[in-house]
Amino acid sequence: MIFSEIIVVGREILQGRVLDTNSNWLAVQLRNLGIRVRRIFVVDDVKEEIEDVVMNVISRRPNLAIFTGGLGPTFDDITVSSIASALKLELVEDPLALKYIREMCEMRNLPLSNERRKMALIPRGAFALKNGIGMAPGVYIKYNDIHFFLLPGVPAEMKDIFENEVRKRLEVLEGREYYKEIYIEIQGIPESDLAPVIKKYKDRFEPIYIKSHPKGHESGLSRIILHLSVFTDKKSDLDLLENVKVELMNELKLKAKRIELVDSLK
Repeated sequence: MIFSEIIVVGREILQGRVLDTNSNWLAVQLRNLGIRVRRIFVVDDVKEEIEDVVMNVISRRPNLAIFTGGLGPTFDDITVSSIASALKLELVEDPLALKYIREMCEMRNLPLSNERRKMALIPRGAFALKNGIGMAPGVYIKYNDIHFFLLPGVPAEMKDIFENEVRKRLEVLEGREYYKEIYIEIQGIPESDLAPVIKKYKDRFEPIYIKSHPKGHESGLSRIILHLSVFTDKKSDLDLLENVKVELMNELKLKAKRIELVDSLK
């Protein structure tokens, strides 16, 4: 198994001024790569708060931690320097990071100001990750066998670096698992009546996970989506999930007004 944690840095998230979509997107990518997400945090743009999160991450020893936010040129972009401080690593100007920043400045006809040059300071021993859309490079650090990835908070930039720099590093990690999920929409069975059926299947078919999601009522009938999923190191469990789907749907057809496979929880 590979365990991960996602840390979102930004006061604007904590104050409700900006909706965090980065952690949701990252969780989906990690899940699809067979990497379990153990925790998701949001932390303020405060050095001591970021350092505290880093030390907690180290104490729990996940395989990887992805930070997003706080990598820009402004005074409150302190994620990189705070993590360097927590890890007791010196900040140094990285030639590759500076090259990426200079190229982006030239492309946009902007001067290489001190504020922009600041983004080339990364912890000694870290690697700069190319940002193909924006100015701030990402950063990769391996510390105490934990893979730290520091990504910008701008969603398009975060996704660009993940897809082009992070994903290939994760795909070679040993211990990734198989993941598969199925959604079943049911109308006409109250959730309380579904509960004992779900429990029966969960007890019989480990490690299959089943969760009901009520979606209100349509035409006077309760509408519920069942989410069936499996995270496993056994490929045969993917076939087990399919078998559970068939058996469960056959049983519920006898009680439901309508039942069908759907693509998501929507």
